[in-house]
Amino acid sequence: MTSRSQILLATLAAIIWFSLLGYRDLFEPDEGRYAEIPREMVASGDWLTPRLNGFKYFEKPALQYWATAAGFVVFGESNATARLWPAIIGFLGALFIWFAGHRLYGRNAGYSGFILTLSGLFYVTLSHIITLDLAVSVFMVMGVGCLALAQSRRDDPAYVRRWMLLGWGALALATLSKGLIGLVLPAGAVFFYSLWQRDWALWKYLHLGKGLLLLLAITAPWFIAVSIKNPEFAHFFFIHEHFDRYISPVGHDRVEPWWFFFANFFLGALPWFFIMLRSIIQPDFHWRGGTRNQFNSERFFWVFSVFVFVFFSFSSSKLPPYILPIFPVLALLAGKRLANENWDKWIRLDGLLMLLMAVGFLASIFMLPQTVTDAFELQVDLHLGPWFYAASALMLLGAIFFFRASRQKLHFLATSGLFVLLSLQMLSWGFQALSPIKSSRLMADAIRPYLQADTKIYSVEIYYPQSLPFYLQRTITLVNYQGEMAMGIELEPERWIKNTGIFKQQWRTTPHAVAVMSQVLYKKFKQQALPMQSIYETSKLIAVVKP
Repeated sequence: MTSRSQILLATLAAIIWFSLLGYRDLFEPDEGRYAEIPREMVASGDWLTPRLNGFKYFEKPALQYWATAAGFVVFGESNATARLWPAIIGFLGALFIWFAGHRLYGRNAGYSGFILTLSGLFYVTLSHIITLDLAVSVFMVMGVGCLALAQSRRDDPAYVRRWMLLGWGALALATLSKGLIGLVLPAGAVFFYSLWQRDWALWKYLHLGKGLLLLLAITAPWFIAVSIKNPEFAHFFFIHEHFDRYISPVGHDRVEPWWFFFANFFLGALPWFFIMLRSIIQPDFHWRGGTRNQFNSERFFWVFSVFVFVFFSFSSSKLPPYILPIFPVLALLAGKRLANENWDKWIRLDGLLMLLMAVGFLASIFMLPQTVTDAFELQVDLHLGPWFYAASALMLLGAIFFFRASRQKLHFLATSGLFVLLSLQMLSWGFQALSPIKSSRLMADAIRPYLQADTKIYSVEIYYPQSLPFYLQRTITLVNYQGEMAMGIELEPERWIKNTGIFKQQWRTTPHAVAVMSQVLYKKFKQQALPMQSIYETSKLIAVVKP
């Protein structure tokens, strides 16, 4: 496959990747939360202390908040701008796999890894929704990738130093994206790899002194500054959000069975599950320890992937995106195999997975009426049909091109990957049909005409609609609900209403007010003759205005 063909297909991938980035409304809770925090940074001018709905929010570091807030300043506040950071970082991560694979294993290996990365289910999905997992994963992969590049030419001190420092910088950005795992996971991989490979020389080439200084120079200023301004930050962030969450199930609802990540590995790798699985169970190295003091990049990437999987499997907190870092690395290893070996039944099985996915998309259209009982949700879900038809047809085309691919015809693999990417994007765009039940944009549109400068907005006894403050461009008052803002409420209780009795008093005396609550609570208030007028309803929630 020529370089021109590779660049052309990569350009088409970029067009698909960034198209309609703002078409789908922000879904709750994550997208609303991670768009609102940077919006409040811009509105308040305080870029040091993250706040969610006005409350201090110290669960994660600030890098993605800064990047999104900067986007808001330059491009304005919108769905597309809110998703711009993960989309850009996701595409850059795939380009890095291409570059690293080219340097380590050859041009076609790198390009194959790029295609597999850019069309994997978890990677595509998490690059187009607003979470912090994509950025921390990509920066970690860049960190370990830079290490592999550096160690591949130990006879060139300047080359080693340059790539190692770039790797340390990437790990600093990973740490500023989501915390200590950005450093702990690569460090664990280095430790266990060096034991298995007996590569003791590796430690001499890590540039530990300069690297740690660079990492501290990038990360320490914000951690120190936010701790000085907010003395409660250090304990909450480092102890509660790291150690307590890892070792204890108390305080979160993320406890899952031991097989949780096995199932999510299968889903996340689709449609390239068998190619990636083979890179784990039949790697391109001998299981016995390698040649002493010689770097083996395949073994290192293998150790990194397995260590990430095992590390989170032992955690008391489990969420599907936690294992995202393994997919680009396995795509790189699989790309090497695709480029340099004859394709066997393992690889061909992924074509069957594409066919099953195409059938599954079609089956979903007919299963929805059987599984959704709520009339409102059913009406919304039925609008997904055309998008699922399109996604199914595109996945089928991807399977056809994949079956035609071979070692001499990587352009068929690339074309197959583009069809898979477009199929997954079609589903992503189609999920806009779920906006009435997954986003508060329509609710905000209904509320906005009733807003005045002094209008108070309440969220009463519900897990508040997290995208509502973003779309209304103002915070709301929580009534008898704390959730993830418990720490912030404890620090600033005056911003919160602890029961409905106080709320009813304020509602009666406030000249202009809007409230969001459950349908059940609304009926209760109406029975108590609390003056309310409905302005927007779903099957579960209702927005009311004081008449």
